[in-house]
Amino acid sequence: MKPKEMVTANDLPAEVMRAIEQGRKIEAIKLLRDATGLGLAHAKVLVDRAAWEHGPKSPMPRIVDEQAHVGKLLSMLLIVLLAYLFYRYYLAA
Repeated sequence: MKPKEMVTANDLPAEVMRAIEQGRKIEAIKLLRDATGLGLAHAKVLVDRAAWEHGPKSPMPRIVDEQAHVGKLLSMLLIVLLAYLFYRYYLAA
């Protein structure tokens, strides 16, 4: 571990920048701490600042598309409502 030196978001080590560009911020923080001896909070701030400029530009893909399931939900609610009305009208009388 090197002694602490003045590090800014513009002069991070190359392996830290590669991790940031690939979207691996936790690994970048670990690499930065190992390379410079910085504390966790300071390393996180520097990586976050660098990720803002050099990180992946595309947002993470959504796992579930909520709009695709709205039609299924409404149709299931309609089926449950019809079953309830059938029960109340024909079987509960």
